[in-house]
Amino acid sequence: MTDGTAGEYRDTPLRPYVLTGGRAGPADTALGVDTLLKAMPHATPLPLSATPQSRALLRLCGGGVLSVAEAAAHLVLPVSVVRILVGDLVATGHLQAHAGSFSEPSMELLKEVLDGLRDL
Repeated sequence: MTDGTAGEYRDTPLRPYVLTGGRAGPADTALGVDTLLKAMPHATPLPLSATPQSRALLRLCGGGVLSVAEAAAHLVLPVSVVRILVGDLVATGHLQAHAGSFSEPSMELLKEVLDGLRDL
């Protein structure tokens, strides 16, 4: 692959280590696989030292909202590596991350679920 994605690196065992600078996890532990990503429209350009994978990730998120898991699939990289790259881009203001917000279920719904379980 020569389209800027990481597919050409997947057979190299040291590549994820190199991409993350030896880090095993993102600084922001709240980044899950379902975290939604969006490129910041007026962010400064990435530095010349940015990896091709970071650039590809930023391009992917520029087309709309994308989850961490979807980005990993597009980049053909492990989710753990993408979480670290995302954390770096969020810290520099290039990406915005939105954790999924779940509203609490109503008491009526909880009672219906409990009744359904009891009926089993």
